[in-house]
Amino acid sequence: MKKPFIAAALICMSAYAAAHGCPGEMRAIDAKMPSAMLAEADASKVKALRDEGEKLHKSGQHAASMKALGDAKKLLGM
Repeated sequence: MKKPFIAAALICMSAYAAAHGCPGEMRAIDAKMPSAMLAEADASKVKALRDEGEKLHKSGQHAASMKALGDAKKLLGM
């Protein structure tokens, strides 16, 4: 009885942690953008990826959100 309960608790905690990773990634991108030395096209792409990540996060698609935010961070050199 304890093992299924523990497994369910771990799954819930990992989903909670993943859901709250997205806002941290967005904050990191927002903090880096003002000092980033990017071409205008790259800056626009970072902003679009960051906005897409936020939209995906709000719709509950956290894995896709983290991918978009990760792509934005790569462009920023993070």
